[in-house]
Amino acid sequence: MRHEAPSFNIDFYRFQIQRHALVFVPPGAVHNFGEMKAAGGFILSFQEDFLETEGHSVDLFAECPALDPAQMRTVLAVPESSVEIVDGYCTRMFEELSKKREGYRTVAAALLRLLFVEIRRCLSDQSAPSSFHKYSPMTARFLRKLNVRPYQLTTASEVARFLGVSRSWLNQTVRQETGKNLTDHLRSRLILESKRLLAHSDLNVSEIAYQLGFEDPSYFTRLFRQLAARSPREFRDEYLTGWWTEP
Repeated sequence: MRHEAPSFNIDFYRFQIQRHALVFVPPGAVHNFGEMKAAGGFILSFQEDFLETEGHSVDLFAECPALDPAQMRTVLAVPESSVEIVDGYCTRMFEELSKKREGYRTVAAALLRLLFVEIRRCLSDQSAPSSFHKYSPMTARFLRKLNVRPYQLTTASEVARFLGVSRSWLNQTVRQETGKNLTDHLRSRLILESKRLLAHSDLNVSEIAYQLGFEDPSYFTRLFRQLAARSPREFRDEYLTGWWTEP
């Protein structure tokens, strides 16, 4: 963001955005500006395989930890020492992708990697580094698995089996590091995906339930009501009439 935005909404939560900040939006997230009139900056979107197709064999999460579901942060303030650098990379990428001259994709890929370097420097310069979580490899794998899309109903045992560990050990590890057990994480992720589909698809409640892996739509409705304090239909109606963010 070059200019302060009154607010930015991501997955039904509202974030205040200050001038000179980077905002990271997870793939599939429902997002928009609360108000557009004061916002100014760049929107950068790319496919996960973009760098690889341009000859860069990289670990995306190592290159840009802020994109890692295991370390995800929504807003990163850019210090004054990095503002001109970040703005320069974004401006040049915009020019290259707009003009599409010879080799523009190669240049854009190189600029993207340079931007990632600056993001890592911004992270390392944070005044409160403890606010940027770094989990153990196993918990990180679990959180990344949790964010794979498209998401479907999954049990804790199935996730543990996929990761090659026992459910009890994984549950204990994840709970110690995140404060939530496996079931809490899985249910939160399920409700988030449900809300995304209710807000931005034309599927009815039964179709959403089946798409998420439920055999019984009525069970999906009961679970949603239990966790979201409203029925799927009530959530959709509230969203469409202007209700949008969690408190």
